[in-house]
Amino acid sequence: MNDQDGTLTRTASSVGGSADEGEAEDAWSWDDGDWMRSRAGRHGGDMPLSLYRLCGVDWYASRFPLPLNWNQLAQELVPYVADLGFTHIVLDEGIVAVPYAVVCQFVETCHVAGVGVVVQRPASMSETEFLEWCQRCHLDGIDEHGRDSGCRLFGSDTVGTTLTLHRRPRWQVASADYLALGPTGRHLRHRDWVEALTPRASSRGLLEQVPDEGSALGQWRQTVHGDDWQRFAAFRACLALMWALPGDKQVAMGVELGQVLAGPWEAPLHWPLLFETRHAGMLRLVADLNRLYVNEPALQIRADESLGFEWLVDDDSDNSVVVFARHTESGHASMICLCNFQACVHYRYRFGVTGAGRWREILNSDSVFYGGSNVGNGHGATTEAIPSHGHAQSLAVTVPPMAALYLRHETWFEEAP
Repeated sequence: MNDQDGTLTRTASSVGGSADEGEAEDAWSWDDGDWMRSRAGRHGGDMPLSLYRLCGVDWYASRFPLPLNWNQLAQELVPYVADLGFTHIVLDEGIVAVPYAVVCQFVETCHVAGVGVVVQRPASMSETEFLEWCQRCHLDGIDEHGRDSGCRLFGSDTVGTTLTLHRRPRWQVASADYLALGPTGRHLRHRDWVEALTPRASSRGLLEQVPDEGSALGQWRQTVHGDDWQRFAAFRACLALMWALPGDKQVAMGVELGQVLAGPWEAPLHWPLLFETRHAGMLRLVADLNRLYVNEPALQIRADESLGFEWLVDDDSDNSVVVFARHTESGHASMICLCNFQACVHYRYRFGVTGAGRWREILNSDSVFYGGSNVGNGHGATTEAIPSHGHAQSLAVTVPPMAALYLRHETWFEEAP
């Protein structure tokens, strides 16, 4: 398994049974017409995209003995990814060495389930060669990991690029640096952190939680200031913050288990972690975030310069709190994300809001369902005619420790003239 390239090449020629390297590459009878017809719309910029990054052989080895069987991998992986709400998987370059019919069967299984397939381009292949292979195998995009171009998604049934997702790593680096500090350090670095969170361009980008490939997956927990409880709470808040910011999402396998908070296991995925409440809660949180991402218009990308993003509170360095709004194009169902990165509860925390009425709490990363302490606001809060932060109306809410809240504007009250 350490010799990853050798393992993949070796298993590629031994799985599939019905495939042969010399088989004619027009022999596969595709059954993914619905996906291919809708692909241009999916990749046209209007649909939310959430990517799950994995190494095929490592994911398989966490469940089954090697050698890798791609059909068996698809039977286990695709329902798992679809249930969690991911729209695409991003595979390592090992699949390029697999026989044509095996690749087709794997991709077709993903497409029938509504999951796209993006592949990292091997350094040994020219872009022209790789694009030709992608078109024959109905691949949905190229991941240029570590390169400036980011992730390129195809439109219709061709490999013409429809959408490029440029990586925006600054927010992840700044957040990790911020969380490594104690309360005093966070106070001093608050402005830098806010600047890193602020969207800089009108084009959509790709926000990631992908651990450094050069270090053990569990090493993330070593850098977060505080005890074990604070590390779990901070990571839940970070995930909720990522889904609330403008941009599409990508997480590496194991992140959804909270394995970045566990001991550095030899296996890249350690499924027994799900027997522990906090790790199982992390999996549920990722599924709920993906569900909200699809169902909440305010979380999706707007085609304007601000991306539907507005700071409400960006200067509360004393409490390590940030509050921002995400607006829909219609102006209805706007949403507020409030993040508290202190290990204490802020009661009746007041901030100005853009609309009077009732704001419903639709997500709380401190919920008991995610392994939190269950501090929150029940069904939500109602505005008061008390000016705050430049707005005539304000909310006073209970802010959980080391947590993120989503509040959706549900009921409008007319403001007094």
